[in-house]
Amino acid sequence: MALQADGWVLRQTICWAKPNPMPESVRDRCTKAHEYIFLLSKSERYFYDHEASKEPAVSEKPAGNKRHKYADAYAAGNSEEHRTKAGLLALQGVEWETRNRRSVWTVATRPYVGAHFAVYPPELIRPCILAGSRPGDVVLDPFMGSGTTATVALQHGRKYLGCELNPEYEVLQRERIVRAVGPLFADL
Repeated sequence: MALQADGWVLRQTICWAKPNPMPESVRDRCTKAHEYIFLLSKSERYFYDHEASKEPAVSEKPAGNKRHKYADAYAAGNSEEHRTKAGLLALQGVEWETRNRRSVWTVATRPYVGAHFAVYPPELIRPCILAGSRPGDVVLDPFMGSGTTATVALQHGRKYLGCELNPEYEVLQRERIVRAVGPLFADL
């Protein structure tokens, strides 16, 4: 809410579903197995590469809906009334390999030796960077932690700017970046 008050636009809330959450010894509620990712922009119009964030299609059936009562009504006449159904008919038999990414992402947590407990897995960060930036863009990570975002950004041709309050993480960040992308980036 504070970011929205400062002019940021909340474009979408994404739910990160964790199939292997941290155990909790609670008896008055469920164990938390999700976190939120907020897609924010500074304006209503912004860069988003939906092709880069697509995920594998899961249906074994081809697209289309030939059986719908009005499926061919739009193609047969001038009426705009059945436009959606005609679009489904036009897609009949198309085999999909990918689909638009959904708003619930199931990504397992992965420990990172030497890091603090809240390390994000690269598989969670990758679609955010690919969809929200172009090669050569700067990716900002205001809570750099162990350097996951910096590492993924560099691996995909982006630059990064990271901020971290805990100076003890700097050695961990440098080691991780060097291991992932080589020593040339250690001084960035």
